[in-house]
Formats: sequence, structure tokens, C-alpha cells
Amino acid sequence: MSEIRGEQENPVTYAGCTVPTFDPEHAVKQTAVSTKDSLQIINDTEFTYSEGWTPYRLTPRWLGYFNNTNTSSSSAGAWAEYLFSNCESIVLYCAVGKEHGKGLVYLDGGAPVEIDTYREDEIGVRKLFDSGLLPEGEHKIRIEVAESEGKTLELDHLEAAGIPAPIRIINNGNSAFFHSTTGFHREENADSYSGRLLTASDSEEEVSFYFKGSYVRLYGEKAPENGKFEILLDGESKGTIDCQGSSRQISTLLFEVEGLAEDMFHELRLITPDEHRVAIDYAEIPYNESLMTVMNRRTDQELARMERHETTATEPKDWKPITLSGKVPEHEVDLHGGVFRQAFQRNIQYLKDSLKKPCWVDNKDQDRIWVDMLSASNEGRMLGGIGNTLRFAEDEELRQAAEEIIDVIERRQFMNGNGYMMPYDSNHYKLWQVGWPEIMMDEEKNYDRAMLTKGMLAAGQGGLTQAYPILRKFYDWYNNAKEYLPYMLLGSMGVQGSIAGPLVYHSPAGIPEDIMTNMKYYDMDWWLEYLAQGLPESIWRFTLNRPHNYLLTSICAYFEEYTATGEQKYLDACLGAWNIYHQFFHLPGGGISICEHFECPPKSHFLTNLPNNIYETCGGVFWIDLNHRFLQLWPERELYAAQMEQSIYNIVLASQGEDGCIRYFNHMNGRKDIPGRYNTCCEIQATAFFGKLPQYIYMLADDGVYVNLFAGSDIRFEVDGRPYGIHMNTKFPYTKEVSLHLSAPAGGNMKVRLRIPSWTTGPVEVCINGIVVAAGKPGEYITLEQEWQDGDRIEFSLPMTFKAERYIGRDRVDGCERYAFSYGPLLMAVRGPLSDNCLQAKDEPTIRLSLSAEELLAGLTETDKPLEFSIANEETYRLVPYFSIKDESFTCFPALNQ
Repeated sequence: MSEIRGEQENPVTYAGCTVPTFDPEHAVKQTAVSTKDSLQIINDTEFTYSEGWTPYRLTPRWLGYFNNTNTSSSSAGAWAEYLFSNCESIVLYCAVGKEHGKGLVYLDGGAPVEIDTYREDEIGVRKLFDSGLLPEGEHKIRIEVAESEGKTLELDHLEAAGIPAPIRIINNGNSAFFHSTTGFHREENADSYSGRLLTASDSEEEVSFYFKGSYVRLYGEKAPENGKFEILLDGESKGTIDCQGSSRQISTLLFEVEGLAEDMFHELRLITPDEHRVAIDYAEIPYNESLMTVMNRRTDQELARMERHETTATEPKDWKPITLSGKVPEHEVDLHGGVFRQAFQRNIQYLKDSLKKPCWVDNKDQDRIWVDMLSASNEGRMLGGIGNTLRFAEDEELRQAAEEIIDVIERRQFMNGNGYMMPYDSNHYKLWQVGWPEIMMDEEKNYDRAMLTKGMLAAGQGGLTQAYPILRKFYDWYNNAKEYLPYMLLGSMGVQGSIAGPLVYHSPAGIPEDIMTNMKYYDMDWWLEYLAQGLPESIWRFTLNRPHNYLLTSICAYFEEYTATGEQKYLDACLGAWNIYHQFFHLPGGGISICEHFECPPKSHFLTNLPNNIYETCGGVFWIDLNHRFLQLWPERELYAAQMEQSIYNIVLASQGEDGCIRYFNHMNGRKDIPGRYNTCCEIQATAFFGKLPQYIYMLADDGVYVNLFAGSDIRFEVDGRPYGIHMNTKFPYTKEVSLHLSAPAGGNMKVRLRIPSWTTGPVEVCINGIVVAAGKPGEYITLEQEWQDGDRIEFSLPMTFKAERYIGRDRVDGCERYAFSYGPLLMAVRGPLSDNCLQAKDEPTIRLSLSAEELLAGLTETDKPLEFSIANEETYRLVPYFSIKDESFTCFPALNQ
């Protein structure tokens, strides 16, 4: 591989994706775009495009890209245009470089002006066209690709002087404002204002429009055959829009509302309730500032304040810490039998096998990222897996290994002399403007630090308390590292480091400064505000570097800040974020459908494995931990336990190979990813998770215990100084029966709260010592309180049924409908040969069954194998739990008859 600051001979990949190569020495450094009110900034996402253009999301802003985005084309004649309602000049910014070529710029239909974006020794964004002074009024700019011989024209943004007209018209092709699910299509229509209508003729399709200001007016088509929209404004139902008319009217007013908050962004969402045609033309709003542009502008402003050390933290004396009602068992839970026990034991084998390997891995990745660049995370992986395991199962071999790792870290810290404990020079914390692959080195200050911190904390919980003073010394150094702290959010996924300090604060090593540093150098006011509003753009168009499921770790950090300080803004942000993920980025079965290598709009739910899948095991772990936090806050809200259960079975357990190795991605179609031992991010999260799996089954309270999940296990605890124990006997999910045997050697009164899962088919009868004492409703906790005697027995059965969920994501199959099927909490998979003539993407077959969803469910018969079902008239296929799939072809989203 070539030197980092030179050009690479061959394309390089990261997790299967080709990564652009940048050379900072030749990069064009551009200051932030002006934010004057008289300057209009139009991002590339706001242009109207012909066919032949490709959007890209992962562009570095330090090269001058305005919103982390660009749109490019190598197709001669491909065009892009934008109409300004009023302006006095227009400036066009494009990317330059060796692979870039020529374009033609037309202003108001006049003669073309040629621009040349080819540069031999420069990369970045430059000014390529300046109109000069224009007469005040409406102006249209059109850009065309002038050559196609391997040269690319790459558009970034426009600047225009002058204040827009009072009413801003936003056409339906403006993707900075409009977003729609895949069932919407743009239909050429010369009579429409936009030139194309945004149309759909299917149910459950959605269009969202984000805007700022006090009013919105939506225009579209009315016609005799048209149907309706259900309409929501900022999440509240506003009834329906009737799109029927006595005659066809193309650009007629469909909906308007006034009197909205002037200074905030709003979301207008339209949903199709049936299969009648609907069509949208354009919208009128008071401001043409897009939400993504404002997010980037506010990010720049807050980063500048951080760089000047102007950001502040509230004083600890003013904090009002939150006491969580549910207490996580630190120890005292044992597993016996069942899938949880199997996963726990496999993970122990994974850890012990890793200890026998050089660098604890089978092999290093080609770019030497996971082990050599992010070497502290490797220590964190082993300590996280071992430390959590030791909480619930003593193992001398693992304990000795962890002690040796901690000893290495302590010696390293001692030799540094200032508390710094990482395995590389602290100057790396300033890295953020580097090329591939050493761009990953700028993850050392956040990702690597967080992974090692989590591992050290797990070791402390596992009885290796010598980890705590090492952490304290390091975070004393870190909290005072003024020369580095302003760089924390810069570079590659900087926000992921925000979880580390708050976790330390809530440990025996914590002090208030661990929270205060986050307040000053990670908290962003705009993000807290837009998350609390529930705006999906704050997630899938996150401004710093790239959106990713790792944003969930930052939501968890906000939760930790909430419990430390009691400040409501943190809880509001967490609740808003939870709603965003659950509503827009949560696949049936529990996968988090947003990943770093793709632009993942709301409900896109990609199923393709090419160039790689998006359902990282990391995302499942983070989602579980966020829901676990909410469950501790509100222990009787069954919703959070249900989310945990779903992701445990269908993502995390599914990620584990038979030898304990761990899958990076959770493929939903084709064949499962190959489990690995390379110190990937997903291994680090999963091995730590498997080690602490027992902690999710129960939760303790001052007056008793909660039973959240169902697995063969024992727990020991005290209430009012009296000892109790529960022995849970069940083979769930392979059987429905659950039995709890209580030990109460001193007797006593306490509460046993049983979760009645929302997926059960009706009231669940609960027996104590063979007598029915209560019937629990699905989706609730039932409380059993009495004077308990040693040997009391609680018994109940959890009836499961099938549920079908229609897939409305991007990877649809023409002429078919795709469905996900669940059985209780389990995502089910159709196991059998793939259908060569049925593709979900190019060269990517899925399974086609000649049945409707209703016919499939009606034709299921349980075989002699538990949780395996035959499908009527489809002898070569079986419906089985996804987590049980091994090296065999399958799909979780079969293509069925409409």
C-alpha cells in the first residue's frame, strides 16, 4: 500500500465498501460558508436532477464539502438545476481532482459557460462559476455534464446573494426537504410546477416534508380516480386529505396550515391508507433553509465555541441525580440449560481460544486497523468479555489473563508518568485530517478509548478492582487535556467517544468532572433539541462525519448525563431518539437499519448484502442497552423489555457461531455472514454482551424482583434483610411453560413482578402452588405479593402465535410482496434453496413462494423438531427461528403473492 499522504494504486475497502482516497497535502482548505441572512446556501441535495446522477453521503467537510454530501455524474448530457425565487448573484462550488472533468453552466437559459473541474495536484471543493451581479428577481441555474470518458462532474453547493421572495416554493424533487418511501415514483408531467409529480398507488407508503416557519401549503393532483392521504403534523394526526376531484387538476391546493411556531422545524408526514393513486407537486413555506443545512451550520458554530473553550457545564451542586427504580444484578445470577446458557458457554470458549492466538485473533485485517491501529480496543475486547463473565461465573484461567492485561496497562501508564494509559502517543488525539487507512487512527481518541474504558469497567465489576485507580488517573489526565478536547468531535465518528466519561462517572472511580467534560466537549445543543423533537434527519443526516448505529451510544451517554444531573433536556433527547429509531430505523425482528457506509433514509430497511449488509451486531447491542436503561427507569413498561428480548434473540444470539466466534453483519437473506475473530467492533460489543447476558433476565427493586426474560436461571437477593432465591425452570422458547421455584428460608413479604409479553395471545393465567391467583394482560407486568414460604412455586405458560409484517423498504421484488414472520419474540426464516429467477438486487436471489402471507400462515404445520414448521405445498422449505440458522440458504423476507 502506498504512503498515507500519497495516492493509492488500488482501491481499498473497509467492511466491503470502496473508500475514497484523499491527500490532505493537496486538499483545498475552505472556511465555513457564510451564514449571513442575505446569503442563500443551496446544498446539492436540493437540486432537481435528470437521470444519471449518484448521491454520496460520506464526504469529509474538512475538504470543503458543505453538508458531508455530493452528487456526481459521468453521463454526458445529465443535468441538474435550481430555481431561485429571488437573488442577485449565484456561485457554484464543485469538487476538483484528477478524475474530474468538464461541465456546462446555463443561467436563465442563456449561452453555456464551460467549467473545468480537472486538477492535477489538488482535491477538495472550489468555486467554479460566479455569475457576477444579476438583476434582482427569479433566476435558474442549470449544470450539464460535458464529457463522459471516465471523467466525473461532482456538485457540492450553491451560494446566492439576496433575500428570497416572501413565499418559497419547494418542488418535490428537492431531497433536502422531501423524503418518500420506495413506493413513490416521479412521473413526468409538463403541466406541473415541478415538471414531475411524486406519485404512489399502494398502501403504507409515506412522504415526509421538513420545513421551518409558521405555515405550509401543499399542492398536488386531484382526479376522479385518486384516493386519500392520512396526514400528521409534528407527529399529531390532522385527519385526511381527499385527493378526489370531479376533474383532473394538477397543481391544486391539497392542504394548508398556519399559526405554527415560527422559529422551529416541523415535519409534515403523508401516509397512503389504500391502493388509490395520490400525487404531490410542490410546497410553499416561508423559509428556504433546509434542516440539514441548519444542522451543519449550528454544528460549525458549536465546534467553534468548543475550540475557544467557551462551552460550559452546570455545577454539580445544582445537579439532582435520578435514582433508578430497577436495579441491575451485579452478580448472583446463574444460568442452567437453554439458549442463554449455551451462548454464555460458547462465549467463554471464544475467549479462551482467543487467548491462545497471536494478538488474540485468527488473522489481522488487510489494512491492520482492528489490531494495530485500534490496539486499545483489543485489550477492551478481552477485558469486556472476561470481566462480565467473571461477574456470573468464576474462571481462574480467565481471571489470570485479565490480570495480566491490566498489569500491562498499568505499567504503560506508569512509564507515561502523567496518567495517560493508551498504547500510542497522545498526539494521535489531534488527528482528524488524514487519508485512508490511517483515517482510522483518529478513532483512537474516541472509539478506542471507549472500548478500553468499557473493558476496564467490566473488569472492575468482575472483581479486578485494580482497574479503577488506573481509569481514575487516566480520566484525570483526559479531563484536563485542553489541547485535545476541542478535537474530540472531529474526524471519524467522534461522537462515539461520548459514552466513556459518563460510564466512568457512574462507577466507583467516577467524579463530577467526567460528566462536565462531556457537557463542554460532546453535548451539542442543536442535536439535543432536534432529537427531542423527534426529527429523523438528526439521525440519518447526522452532521459529524457520518450517520451510524453508533449514534445510539451517544444517546446512552445522554441518558447517563440525565441520571447524573436530573436535567430534563437529556431525557427528552433520549425519548425522542428512541422514537426516531423505533419508528424509522427498526427492522421487523430488531435490526437497526442505519449503517455508516450507506445513506439510509427513514424506512429504507436495506436487505441487500452487497457491497455489505447494514445490520451490524453492534447496533443490536446498543439498542438493547438503551432499552435496558429505560426499563431501569420505568421497570413496569413492558415495551422496553420486549425490545430487549427481540434484539437478543434475533440479532445478538443470531450473531454467534457454534464455536463462539461472532458475525459482523446479520444477513437477512442468502446465507449468514461468516463468524470471525478479528477484534472487529461487533466482536467487542458481543463478547461483552454475552458475558453479562444473565443481568437482563431479572431486575431488583427495594421491595422485590422483576422477571423480564425467560431462561433457565437462578437469582439470589435480599428484601428488608431477608434472603430469597428464584430458580427458573424453562426451555423457552422451545417450550412455553415457565416455573419459578422460590426459596425463602426466613419467610417474608415481597413482590414478584412477572412480565406478560405483548406477543402473548391473551390473558396469561398465573398459578401459585397449583392454584390460579391472577390473569396477566399482554404487555403488562403482574405483581404477586404475599408472605412467601420456602418451596413456593409460581407457574404459567406463554402462548405464542404468528405475526406477519409487510416489508416496505428499498429491496422489494417486482410483482410480489415481501413479509417478515415472527413467532412470539422470534424472527422466523424461510429455510431452503434460493430462487434464481427472483432477485432482491442484482445477482442477489431471494426465495419466492407461490403463496400469499395469509395462505402461508394457514398452511403451517409443526414438524417433529421444535420450532420447525413445514409450509403447505412447499415441500423443500421450512419456517424456523432465524437465530437457529447455520450455514444454509434462507430469507427472513420471502417474496409472496400480492
